[in-house]
Amino acid sequence: MPNQRSIELREQGELIQAVDNGLPAGHPFKLDTVLRTLLDARLLDQTDKDFLTGETLGEKLTASGTIRTAYDTLELRLRDGFNFITGIPSDEITDAERLGLHTMYGWDQGLIGVFTDLRCDTLAQFAPKVTPSNPAWKYSPALLGKIAAQVAIIDAKKVVATGGEAQSTTTERDAANELLDAILDRIRFFICSRTDATDQTDELTKYGWKPRSDQGEGQGTPFPGETGEATFDAIALTLTLAAKPANSTTIRAMRQVLGGEPELAGTSNTLTVSVVQLGPLTPGATYEFWVVGHNFRGDGPESNHVTHAVPLAP
Repeated sequence: MPNQRSIELREQGELIQAVDNGLPAGHPFKLDTVLRTLLDARLLDQTDKDFLTGETLGEKLTASGTIRTAYDTLELRLRDGFNFITGIPSDEITDAERLGLHTMYGWDQGLIGVFTDLRCDTLAQFAPKVTPSNPAWKYSPALLGKIAAQVAIIDAKKVVATGGEAQSTTTERDAANELLDAILDRIRFFICSRTDATDQTDELTKYGWKPRSDQGEGQGTPFPGETGEATFDAIALTLTLAAKPANSTTIRAMRQVLGGEPELAGTSNTLTVSVVQLGPLTPGATYEFWVVGHNFRGDGPESNHVTHAVPLAP
């Protein structure tokens, strides 16, 4: 899923695209073909990589939950095996034979003991290998099949659950962020090179950058102005403003789960912004959402707050 750095880089990249799209051919600040092509390609690549990080993280969490369920089920089947040995009638097995049988299956001293995932693995490995002197004392084929089924689920999901693929996609996303950051730096240099004001040009504010001020000068561009009323779409999970706040280059959706801390939820250079751009909502939780204008100075005043109760998953 996107992290704050990746979404802020994409926020500025998309802002630059929007500004450049509005400039006519031949305009002094119109990006040349090389810069614009690289910007478009790297934005697309970074967006794709961001999507994959969220997808693989979801797969990791799903796999972890599947493994947990499989271990819980495996423990129950192993208990069935212990109870089977314990339940062999005393006229069919001596105490010494029962203790020996328990030990063969991994039940040390004939005690069921404490279950851990590692112990479940060990007991499951012992189960099909035991060959008791009396074939009637062996776990039934049905029970052995149930144990094997849970082991197969665990083995199939272990690689995904340990996050190997998720780590790989995160590394690729971070590399895409670096490439996007580099082209943004080149574009800033391009804008500065088109005017004698260089890095003090006010043109930089249009693209989300702060012009350099002379020592002792004021900040120049003020913070974003009043945000106005935000309308919430509970189906699309978006907030929409009637107009962009004065002096803002983008708008940001903020969210706060009941009892939690405020967090960035999404950004946009249009009038509509998603509250799930940076991650899904927790089923059953209640959130507050609001919008702020943003520029290089920071965030402006908050809009009205909207409360939303997330339905429980079916």
